[in-house]
Amino acid sequence: MTALWILFGIIAAAALVIWGVDFYHYLVNRYCRYHIGRWPDTQAWQQAVIHRAIRWTVKTPTVKITDNNRYLLLDMLQGRHRSNTIQSWQTASLLLGLEHIGTSQCKEAVQKAVDKLLDKQGMFRVKPTNVDCGMLAYSLLKSSDAEQIRPAMDFAAQLILSRVAEDGTLVYVNDIESDERYVDTVGLACPFLACYGKTYGKPEYTALAVKQLRAFSEYGLEESTSLPNHAYSASSKLPLGVYGWGRGTGWYALGLIDTYKELPDGEDKQWLKEQLRKVADSYLNFQHADGGFGYIMQMQKGYDSSATAALAYFYRECSAVFGKKAYAETAALCLDKLRSVTRITGAIDWCQGDTKGIGVFAQTYDIMPFAQGLALRAISFEQDRD
Repeated sequence: MTALWILFGIIAAAALVIWGVDFYHYLVNRYCRYHIGRWPDTQAWQQAVIHRAIRWTVKTPTVKITDNNRYLLLDMLQGRHRSNTIQSWQTASLLLGLEHIGTSQCKEAVQKAVDKLLDKQGMFRVKPTNVDCGMLAYSLLKSSDAEQIRPAMDFAAQLILSRVAEDGTLVYVNDIESDERYVDTVGLACPFLACYGKTYGKPEYTALAVKQLRAFSEYGLEESTSLPNHAYSASSKLPLGVYGWGRGTGWYALGLIDTYKELPDGEDKQWLKEQLRKVADSYLNFQHADGGFGYIMQMQKGYDSSATAALAYFYRECSAVFGKKAYAETAALCLDKLRSVTRITGAIDWCQGDTKGIGVFAQTYDIMPFAQGLALRAISFEQDRD
């Protein structure tokens, strides 16, 4: 009888812990949006967003890999709650954003983060395993001495190179035989490849970035709108998934603008400039009246902060490239919308969670450091203009 009571006690305690984790997350999600978007002025909002990003470099919030809100502790124990791969581009975006703001406090936070990521020999403390590492490597290369971190940059470049399939383009997954060519690779890998090639005198890497961009632009875009599909088939050249996924559009736009900034003058850069203009003019048509962009671009209902933050930065840079007032106004409207969905903690809310597969999108909307960093990159332009 005593043994049964002990067993019952163990089961009850375990159930209480599991339920307690769920209840904690419920309370956080229930009350985190109290007074959301209530900011006395733009400067107060900007400082809160910057301060939150600095804090997140110390402990970056987890972007869940499932939509599950029950038995979260079991997901954590079984490795179904968090992915280091996804977390890498959260950190990368924060570092890029803080580097753009450029204050001494921001630079100090970036340096501390770099020291956590790299050892004294300039190699990753935890070596990445996926193409996603391109964005993290890009952020490190933009904020550090290129020679000091050369071992990590070489490792990242070789890892990405090992994912080049027979057709000469990158696969996103670790299966080199994969037929899918995802839009994610355009934003995650191409800017780093172009920057790596320029920095270390290896033009073949810059050529790979341009080839990836040209291939996706040819086979992955809807012709009349230039909206990207989630992926396309390398063998049939047919689209896979949905045109106009919001964050996917952001990945494509980021790949274009950041690669353009790294390229030397020439035919490839001119092609990219023309593509930038075409895309920027087209995407203006999909901005909502409140300044946001949707989780599906062509839908007027539904909103995603990660897409909006990406396009805020994109239009901020396009306004500098082309000197077009409409682009600057679009970026400013994006920031107005992001301000309206920022929690009192300074965390930008309503970001669509991680995708589960081609055309299978998250149903949860929460904070995402990726969007926080992109917002900082757009805010830095506003501060410069002021």
